[in-house]
Amino acid sequence: MGKKMRIAPVYYTVAQVQFNPILDLDSYLPSIQSNMREKRFPDFKHEVHQRFVFPLGTGGTEQSQVPSLSRQSRFYFGDMAERTSFLLETNAITLQTTAYETFESFLQTLLDGLKILNQVLQLDFVERIGLRYLDAVHPVNSSDKLEDYLTPQVLGLANKLPGELAQSVSETVTLTAAGQLVSRVTIRSGGIGLPDDLATRPPTIDPRFTTWTGLHASVDTDAAFVKREEFDLAAIKSRLTALHDIIEQSFKATVTDHALAAWA
Repeated sequence: MGKKMRIAPVYYTVAQVQFNPILDLDSYLPSIQSNMREKRFPDFKHEVHQRFVFPLGTGGTEQSQVPSLSRQSRFYFGDMAERTSFLLETNAITLQTTAYETFESFLQTLLDGLKILNQVLQLDFVERIGLRYLDAVHPVNSSDKLEDYLTPQVLGLANKLPGELAQSVSETVTLTAAGQLVSRVTIRSGGIGLPDDLATRPPTIDPRFTTWTGLHASVDTDAAFVKREEFDLAAIKSRLTALHDIIEQSFKATVTDHALAAWA
C-alpha cells in the first residue's frame, strides 16, 4: 500500500480510459448518474462543446471540402468538495483529482467508475489508457534552493546564465514495455498553475499551491498505453499499475534524495 507524503508535491492527477464509441450515451445517463451518486459523486453537469471536423482526402467538390461543425456532449460527475470528478464522453471516461492520497485509492475510484459504465453500457473494448501527474517542486525550507530538489539533468542552464530566468523546459520521451512515457520539467518564476490542455473545468486546487509564488518547477509526467484490447477490468488495472510504476521511476530520477526527505 502506498504511503502519502507529509508534504506531497503532487497537485493534480488525471487518468483516462478510451473505449468503443457510444453514440446514444445520453439515453443511459439516468442510470449512470444514479450509480455515480451512490459512489459519492452527486454533482452533475452537462456541457456541449463545438469543434470543427475537417474532411479527409482531396477528392470531391470544393463544397464537400468545407469543414463542418460538430457538437460533442460531455458529462461531469463531481464530489461535494469539488476536488475529484469524472468526465464522461462518448468514447472516454476521465478521472481527475487535486486531493490525491495514494495510487491504490485513486485506482480503485477509477475502477469503480469503469464498473458502473460497463454495467450500464456493456463496453466492448478499450484502445487507450493514460495516467498523468503534475508535481510542484519548490524549496520547503528557507535555506534550500531549487537546485537542491532537482537532478542536474533537468536543470538545464537555469542557474548558469546571467539575467532573470523567464523559463527553462526539459522534455524526455521514452518508449517502454508499459507504454510511452513523457517527462516534462518547466522551471519558471510566479504562481503554480495548470497547462493549457488541462484548463477546462479542473477541480479546485489546494490553496497550499495556489497561494505559493516564486521560483519553482512543474514536473509533468504522462504515460499512456495505446492498443485495442477487449474490455476487462483486471487487465485495465494491470495496465494502469504498470504506467504508475514507470511514472514513479521517472519522478524519482527527476528529484533528489534531499527533496524526497523534505516531503516525507
